[in-house]
Amino acid sequence: MSYLDSVFSLSGKVVVVTGASGGIGQAITLCLAQAGAKKVYALDLNYTTKWPNKNIENYFMDLEDENQIDSFVEKIKQDYPVGIDVLVNCAGVTFTNDFFDYSDEDWDSTYRINLLAPYLLSKGLAKTMVNGSIINITSLNAELAFPNNPAYVTTKHGLKGLTKSLALELGKKNIRVNNVGPGYIKTEMTKKSWSNDTIHEERKKKTFLDRWGTSTDIAGTVLFLASDASSYITGQDIYVDGGWTAKGL
Repeated sequence: MSYLDSVFSLSGKVVVVTGASGGIGQAITLCLAQAGAKKVYALDLNYTTKWPNKNIENYFMDLEDENQIDSFVEKIKQDYPVGIDVLVNCAGVTFTNDFFDYSDEDWDSTYRINLLAPYLLSKGLAKTMVNGSIINITSLNAELAFPNNPAYVTTKHGLKGLTKSLALELGKKNIRVNNVGPGYIKTEMTKKSWSNDTIHEERKKKTFLDRWGTSTDIAGTVLFLASDASSYITGQDIYVDGGWTAKGL
């Protein structure tokens, strides 16, 4: 086995990915499975995704339901008493509306999926995890405020803060915790923007690279953080945004 194969391999590792049926989630799930993971649990409301890899197992999960989260954590404790190796909190929702018309229901749903669920899963699964990696998918909105999206911006800022807190608390177990913050990525979630020619060009011009990102751009970064190649990296924010958050005039 070559050096590159050894440091980026996930051979024998058990992985959990939330939001696995979404554009970014699918790319991450496939990437980690193809990197040699023994088992990848693909958590989502849509559990009918057909995967080409036999080491991927669909698992129905409503992240707004704390009982379902608790049940999954208990299942993992029974199946893998020594703990999983990698948790990727990828699931996320966004609801847009004027601030004064923003509903309490949309705020609560965004909070439960984007912030509370990563907290509960990390807390539950990290108890038996040793020498592992937790990767939270935030957003450039963990740095920047966009209009008509108060709950999303707030929860992504919160997830960034949770990441740093977990990195501190879990470092003694050699569990690394990091953020990956996507910029504008071409997925079904952003279709309303990239299918509009004007908005598409406006978003491109915000980057140094003059293009939208792809789901595989995110998956490669997640693989790096899941593997031994990043064994001394924790508590960090990596923005995969084409330079958007670094750009001035």
